[in-house]
Amino acid sequence: MKNRARDRVEQIFKNINTNKLPFKISPVKLNELGIDIAQDLNNIFKKIKISHDLKWCLSTVKKAKVFTLIYQANERGLSIYKEEIAKKLTEYSYKTIAVIVDEGLQKGHFVSLEPYENSESKIISDKKVKNIRPSISLITEFYNWNIERISSIAKIIKKYEDQT
Repeated sequence: MKNRARDRVEQIFKNINTNKLPFKISPVKLNELGIDIAQDLNNIFKKIKISHDLKWCLSTVKKAKVFTLIYQANERGLSIYKEEIAKKLTEYSYKTIAVIVDEGLQKGHFVSLEPYENSESKIISDKKVKNIRPSISLITEFYNWNIERISSIAKIIKKYEDQT
């Protein structure tokens, strides 16, 4: 029975892109790496649950996609509004996008602000069109969550670099 398990690991090892890892790994260590990765993923999900804003923004794929577009536009200083999001996320209806954005605004996860001035910004003069930004608390939680993710992955990388 033990040989079947080892054969299975060898078969998996042949089909994964270990050359993309920042360290060398042998098939013998593959299961241990998988356990570490799964534990890290579990911790990442736990951290989302304790973050009020991230919990809402990442609770569904739709909300996560909307949040990501809003966040990226904010960081680039570009205007983003419901119609623009709907154009970029064609797999969802405008109504679906509007419901997500309106709920995010109502709950305080998103805010309406003027776009930053830069050469790429198209200033919208229609006052009915609201430029959407993530709230300060959402941006802070997003940074902290990602810093935690980077830190935990760095620890996994260090562990396996030290084993080679």
